[in-house]
Amino acid sequence: MDRAHDHLLDPSWTFLNHGSFGSTPRALLALQSRWREEMEAQPVAFLARRLPGLLQAERAAIAPFLGADPAGLAFVRNATTGVAAVLHSLHLRPGDELLTTDHRYQAVANALADVAAARGARVVEAAVPFPIQDPGQVLQAVSEAIGPRTRLVVVDWITSPTALVLPVAAICRLCRDRGVPILVDGAHSPGHVSVDLAALGADFYTGNLHKWLCAPKGTAVLWAAEGWRDRLHHPVPSHGWRQGMQAELDWTGTDDPTGWLCSAAAVQHHRDLGGATFRAANHALALAGRDRLSGRLDLQPPAPDEMLGCMAALPLPASPADLPRLVEALHHQRIEVPLLAWGGRAWVRISAFGTYNQLEQYDRLGEALAHAL
Repeated sequence: MDRAHDHLLDPSWTFLNHGSFGSTPRALLALQSRWREEMEAQPVAFLARRLPGLLQAERAAIAPFLGADPAGLAFVRNATTGVAAVLHSLHLRPGDELLTTDHRYQAVANALADVAAARGARVVEAAVPFPIQDPGQVLQAVSEAIGPRTRLVVVDWITSPTALVLPVAAICRLCRDRGVPILVDGAHSPGHVSVDLAALGADFYTGNLHKWLCAPKGTAVLWAAEGWRDRLHHPVPSHGWRQGMQAELDWTGTDDPTGWLCSAAAVQHHRDLGGATFRAANHALALAGRDRLSGRLDLQPPAPDEMLGCMAALPLPASPADLPRLVEALHHQRIEVPLLAWGGRAWVRISAFGTYNQLEQYDRLGEALAHAL
């Protein structure tokens, strides 16, 4: 499916980093522009009087796609903000533990460390092996790390540095059995995998709509199970303070909400691309690109196919100290792909988005990396 013309991407670049931000299609950018024009025509009427009803309509429209109760959904700028809202709402005591994995996103690690330091708590990281053989290893690592002082488990649905799809439903069941609340950091999940929050069983979930659903940047959601909704607060108190999670999170002061008002259109755009069929095609392209790259560089894929979605990470025969030089070499050839350090090794993480990625682009990346290495 070559629909690169739907996007504003510079065609002179090989863009293999959809996972970081995605590229918003022209049609959604045009819709956002129309919303901005309406807002600027009468800003006070739009923001102070119309906006609550408009957000309720967007919430109701996207809730079925997420398998969510609309009453538990609030809009946030990004998954990092969603995580922060949950963490700052916890009543932690000295010695309490916040559990995550060593595959967590760095911004989430920073948020955990900040809250733990302020409350006298500590952060525990379950060591998930990588390379990895099967999802059971993730479940075992998390299970062994839960202790009597664990107050919250924070786990990625799809890990950022290693591109693993973790068995979050099984981890949620484990947490319920242990009586420990769980926050699923689903930053990459909407539009990447099927999301059904009613079936998932998490206490909290946050996900970006501006990644794989291609909504305008700064468009994300936070969801909470019914028993938690009155206890959630935005880390920046504003006019909606203690008036419910939606009042607190939807309105944190004057801001541009027009990306949020494109949420339903982003979901519809994803459906127009094929929905589950499109996601399956992206998964197949990611596997094919990984195989082309690993073959060219003589690398061993570190994870089984069933633990990958539309991204894949491969170890590079280089040290983390080599990464700046390799990034410069790729940018010189106008190739955009994340090269990162994790676990003391250097990695490349490819993304696959079928409207503008083709198999030949991974061949080009392989040649460039082979030359640079």
